[in-house]
Amino acid sequence: MSLERAEGLLAGLGISTGRGGEPATSTERFADGGWYKWEVAGALDAAAVAAIDDALRRDGARLHQATNTVGTMRYLVHEIVDLVNEAAGRGIQLRMAVGPRGTYDIGGQKFAAGPVAAASAYRLRGGEQLAQGLEDVLHAVELGVRGFLVFDEGLLHVLARLRAAGELPAEVRLKASSNMGAANPAHALLLADAGADSVNLQRDLDVAMLAAVRATTAVALDLHTDNPRSTGGFVRGYDVPEFVRVAAPVYLKAGNAAQDFSDDAPTPAVVAGIVRQILLDRQLLERHFPEATASDTPEF
Repeated sequence: MSLERAEGLLAGLGISTGRGGEPATSTERFADGGWYKWEVAGALDAAAVAAIDDALRRDGARLHQATNTVGTMRYLVHEIVDLVNEAAGRGIQLRMAVGPRGTYDIGGQKFAAGPVAAASAYRLRGGEQLAQGLEDVLHAVELGVRGFLVFDEGLLHVLARLRAAGELPAEVRLKASSNMGAANPAHALLLADAGADSVNLQRDLDVAMLAAVRATTAVALDLHTDNPRSTGGFVRGYDVPEFVRVAAPVYLKAGNAAQDFSDDAPTPAVVAGIVRQILLDRQLLERHFPEATASDTPEF
């Protein structure tokens, strides 16, 4: 009876557990009515974005969003401007990771033996590093960046408040990183309430778990279709149609397994691997859930 009571209390809070029957088809969509967008994340520069998009377009697909995971502070001004202009000229949404992060700091937790401790080291250390993270965003905004990948919940809270106060442009969009660890409906809801416009979920959630998140919040979800060995090695091609069906609107993050996630821009061979993965995922999506349409209109 205690589990039933717990589930009832969660339901009273509007939080789904996902138990019982076939996961429902999502009724949420992107603003243009589309179900999904293709996204690539990594050490993307202007040339890499152009190469990926050109290759996809030759096969009748396109790149909707590019997320640079390295961070603004690791690029020269002209490199960021080139990336902003390349993405804008192609109608591709660009998100830049916030540069300062705990793993760059002198804090010792990054050296801890356990992977959990190492992962939490992404959080900003102290008020000074929080200010550095904010300054990194302000600098990127001046260069034309409007989308950000945020690793720290405190910085997410600050950025959302500044956006609401008009200190940041209203069109700024904030993506909660998978390093925040969202793996259940309440956590995703918390991040959305904190100001995230999209939330990266953990890579190992099954379809019913994803449906429970969608039943709890309308925020766009970021779902990895494939993963390098360092994050589990999952290649979830046959789940992609179900990702879209139960969790729309979704950013389908593809091409991860082809990368080593260094700070170097992807080589032509890596670009080819990224493109191939997107086309493989698209093939399964079109075969098993053809009614789903892509969202081709940029949101920012």
